[in-house]
Amino acid sequence: MRRKGTIVTIAALLAVVCALVAGTSASAASSGSRHLARAGAAAAKPHYGGDLITAFQSDPNTFDPQVCYDATCWDNMEMLFNRLYDYRTNTTDLFAQAAAGMPKLSDGGRVYTVAIRRGMTFANGKPVTAADFVYSFTRICNPATKSPVVGFWDPVQGCKQYAKHPTGSLSGLKALSPYKLQIRLTQPDAAFKYVLAMPQSSVIPVGSGPQQAKHPLGSGPFEFVSYTPGQMISLKKNPHYWDKQLPYVDQVTEHLGTTPQVQLLELQKGQIDLMGDPLPNSSYLSVINNKALQPQIVKRDELSTYFITMNTKMKPFNNPTVREAVSYAINRSLLLKAVNGQGTPAKGFIPPGVTGYTSAQLTHGLNVDKAKALLKQAGYPHGFSTTMYSWNTQPWTNLDPQIQQMLGAVGIHLKVDPIQQSTFFTLAATPGKAPMTLTFWVADYPDASDFFNALLSCASDIPGGQNYPFYCNHAVDQAVAAGQADPAHAVAEYTKASKLMLADNPIVPLFNGTVTEVRGARVGGFFANPIWDYEIDHYWLGTGKTGSSGGGL
Repeated sequence: MRRKGTIVTIAALLAVVCALVAGTSASAASSGSRHLARAGAAAAKPHYGGDLITAFQSDPNTFDPQVCYDATCWDNMEMLFNRLYDYRTNTTDLFAQAAAGMPKLSDGGRVYTVAIRRGMTFANGKPVTAADFVYSFTRICNPATKSPVVGFWDPVQGCKQYAKHPTGSLSGLKALSPYKLQIRLTQPDAAFKYVLAMPQSSVIPVGSGPQQAKHPLGSGPFEFVSYTPGQMISLKKNPHYWDKQLPYVDQVTEHLGTTPQVQLLELQKGQIDLMGDPLPNSSYLSVINNKALQPQIVKRDELSTYFITMNTKMKPFNNPTVREAVSYAINRSLLLKAVNGQGTPAKGFIPPGVTGYTSAQLTHGLNVDKAKALLKQAGYPHGFSTTMYSWNTQPWTNLDPQIQQMLGAVGIHLKVDPIQQSTFFTLAATPGKAPMTLTFWVADYPDASDFFNALLSCASDIPGGQNYPFYCNHAVDQAVAAGQADPAHAVAEYTKASKLMLADNPIVPLFNGTVTEVRGARVGGFFANPIWDYEIDHYWLGTGKTGSSGGGL
């Protein structure tokens, strides 16, 4: 879970393309560019130049790509840095970005050998080499970096050991030559290629780690100009970027400290081009019913699951029959009404669009009588009292009372306690503190292992993790590992893992989110990637109202 997902309102995450990016030359396509062909003769022609203006409510916590995990820095990672692999426009298909091609696997899938694209440079003119990747990836496993994604790198040989003795580089990382990188894993993992496309896998120059938090230096389509806390971030076009067609705009200006409500007003007035934060849930109906905004509104399905957790180490949820009773008390259709219908009822834990999704019905439907019978069987004929924690923002505050009423109908007296996000994360990750939580997960990459390993694995059953049920089932872990090791049988193994996990009911999947976005009138080539959301280097500025910071065509 990441980026806008950490401050999401269901009605307003980013959306899929309304107008596709214009076609590219054959040379760009053969070099691994992520451009899409033009969709018909009526597609708009790209323009170069101008200042694209966006706004965020919060400052970035950092610009360091190995540490970044908040919404504001996430968008900047896409613009300032490159990774070995990235996602092609509005899909989850990978293309070789800083790599010269897809990885070559050997030793039963344990060794990834990657050729580095020649001719790439950082914004300071230094060539990008394999040694830079060894340095960047090693930083993730260094506890001093405090990378939030180190768990994704545990499969790399030496990562866990490096945490105890952080000197030199990881034993599993080698620069075989200036333009050839080798990554050795402890076990086969077909999903690891997606880890190499995560923002935290962005390449930075050897030795530049200490400066990145405030003065980022990368090889991306834009380069850093300035940052004034609470006011503005300024980026400019990187004239030396390897993909000569990108970016289209000359500058990106990011206003800071602007609430989502004000962002929406400014976008409607043409003062900004993109909202950095989701639409307020309360604004959804007014936006969707505004005829003037219809050409600027786009929608898509999100790679997300919203769910309830039950702490399997706390009474009464240490009793699996109690957890099963809760699963039968939920009316998913009613919950969706509370969020303007922005989603579809969850059939399982893994959402559509992610490897491991199955259309089979794995969740329990509403059955109040069965829920009551199960509670009686578990020794609670008159129910019990408990507490559920959530964030104190929409849509959670819309969902809380609905869930409270549903559980009340089967005899469970639920106290809902909406709290600040930072407090929520700390409390939910502390053993013995949160009997229930209402939360969600947006895919870091489109593979079920991302959901299982981060949220419900034995390895994540630790204080400070995101396994809020503190759930551990080795049979589930084994099925997930088998899916990672064998792409041909991944869906079957991940489905097996889902069935085993849901039979224990540590969570109750509620729904998979859909998202709605409104873009500025002058933004051309707009699309949203399922992982990145915005890809500003692909957008151009056409006709329409010009932002107040200048630019415009």
